[in-house]
Amino acid sequence: MSRGDRTINMVIAALGGEGGGVLTNWLIMAAEQSGWWCQSTSLAGVAQRTGATIYYLEFIPRQNGKPPPVMSLFPAQGDIDIAVASEIAEAGRMISRGFISPDKSVLIASDHRVFGITEKSATGDGSVDRDLILEMGERYARAFIHFDMSEIVQRHGTVISAALLGAIAGSGALPFEQSCFRDLLSSGGSAGANLSAFDESFRQAQSGGVGEYVPPDIKPFSLPVASNALGERWLPRVADLPAGLQEMAYHSVNRLIDYQDEAYAEEWLSRVSALIDRDLDRESFSLAHEAGRHLALWMAFEDIPRVAQLKVRPDRESMIRSEVKAAAGQPVKVAEFFHPRIEEVAALLPVSWGSALLKSQTTKRWLSRLLGPRTLRTDRVSMQVLLRGLASVRRFRRSTFGYAHERKMIDRWYVAVLSADEHDMAMAIAALGGMVKGYGETRYRTTSRLMQILDYVEHSPDSDSSAITALQIAAMEPESNFEPGRAVSSSPEPA
Repeated sequence: MSRGDRTINMVIAALGGEGGGVLTNWLIMAAEQSGWWCQSTSLAGVAQRTGATIYYLEFIPRQNGKPPPVMSLFPAQGDIDIAVASEIAEAGRMISRGFISPDKSVLIASDHRVFGITEKSATGDGSVDRDLILEMGERYARAFIHFDMSEIVQRHGTVISAALLGAIAGSGALPFEQSCFRDLLSSGGSAGANLSAFDESFRQAQSGGVGEYVPPDIKPFSLPVASNALGERWLPRVADLPAGLQEMAYHSVNRLIDYQDEAYAEEWLSRVSALIDRDLDRESFSLAHEAGRHLALWMAFEDIPRVAQLKVRPDRESMIRSEVKAAAGQPVKVAEFFHPRIEEVAALLPVSWGSALLKSQTTKRWLSRLLGPRTLRTDRVSMQVLLRGLASVRRFRRSTFGYAHERKMIDRWYVAVLSADEHDMAMAIAALGGMVKGYGETRYRTTSRLMQILDYVEHSPDSDSSAITALQIAAMEPESNFEPGRAVSSSPEPA
């Protein structure tokens, strides 16, 4: 393939830890060994999954006696020959940025998902539509090669850069021999795994490279057999619930016992029993299921003791070592970001003290000097002792200001669900529980807006389920000027 004086322009988007820099180096070495010039540059992502690192490469064949040409440092819209993405959402971002054009661009992507921070932190469903990206890729790229490269590298025990290299080689978009790429992978401790992943990805790309999505085989839920005294006490009680509620109840009871104690799970189960009695859907018990799952999640709200408890779990160290692929015996240092807010400190105090703290501007100013963002080494013994001490404070949680504050909101929402006149109305109010998520400012915004909606419902006897749903949709928007009356008046009339 001869390009004359034109360059082959490639852009790569790779997430942190996926070997994007290694992939770039392999491509540079392949170009040099094949008699081509190659220039590369990289633009680092902002943080974990707020943006991938972008690598830009230009290739041009060497010409005897001529000096290397001046090549561009940055990708240009509509001038990309090969675009590579280590995850399907990054392929979507390339399309939205205008890098992909139907007359010249070959788009190569692993079509698995790794959820980004913006997806996880959205107050509503912020997940990217995978199927839409696949459709856009087929529409806007000259050729679209995509399959699950993450699954391939997991089977072969390596990282996705090896599979991406195989897909690039198999696509034929670069004029380099397969043997050239394989030679680059044939040295080093991971040579065998890298070559296996490369070869499988190469074959997949050569055969068209369109992976067929195979949904996971999800087995029907069945309650486990009791293996301890706790299970013997609780599993029969969960088994007494309607079949459609047992999976939700099993996970909810486990969560609440772990979060607080058995009495806390008992309280949840009592409330779910009242929902079952109130539920007009006697087949699937949709009201009890919807309200019950939101109730369990809300009751297990994240406070400082809960965060500390999660950070000292026995299996957390092995999970971290597995994620960073640490070798046996290899030291791993763990530094974590903390930013406690004054409200979170007040939540730990007795009710009267916490209330007084939030009302005292002097105390808040003094505390603000002590609190603030900081990075702490949680792998150290001193931090582990501190975290275990904070986790143990959960035994006093019921007497704290934070618990009283959350309990007041939970009770108000729960009573509104039970007192709704119609099933659709009760379902709409129950769904409001899904608004409660996040922490800090996000949690304050979602819970305060939920209370605003309940205020509106209480003072608007003519409100119906469609109005409540419209209010919930409006409340989940990030704008700060949420007004229930205006949101209802601006919502479209039902057909």
